[in-house]
Amino acid sequence: MSLSLALRYVHVLAAVTWLGGMLFIALVLVPVARRLPDAALRTRLVGDLGTRFRTVGWIAIGLLVATGLGNLWLRPELLWTARFQAKAGLVILAVVLSAFHDFVLGPRAGRPGADPAARLRASWVARVNVLLVLAIVALGLALRG
Repeated sequence: MSLSLALRYVHVLAAVTWLGGMLFIALVLVPVARRLPDAALRTRLVGDLGTRFRTVGWIAIGLLVATGLGNLWLRPELLWTARFQAKAGLVILAVVLSAFHDFVLGPRAGRPGADPAARLRASWVARVNVLLVLAIVALGLALRG
């Protein structure tokens, strides 16, 4: 396997892991948790799963950045394309939003007796981030031509 192929493979695998986890939480976990009558169980379930995914997600983000830089090293001409520049800008924004969600908003929203507004803010930041990551994937695919 060539270095280029290996880097792209790991890059795509990390993207699938990060985006897939976010979509699982939004489309499966949260709707099921909302139907649980026990508020303490609901909070613990979402909190524990969120904490576990935070570890997996940040490993995926680290791999995405590392393999993205590796891919760029192999194809430096991409630096000057509008699609790459747009993708890079969205990646920076998505990583900042992820950090804000995972280390500030999420922990506040997950506290027992947390203000419902905190949960709402965390939820909206997560939704916006999913849309950003979907746009990043589209731009990444467009780079391949």
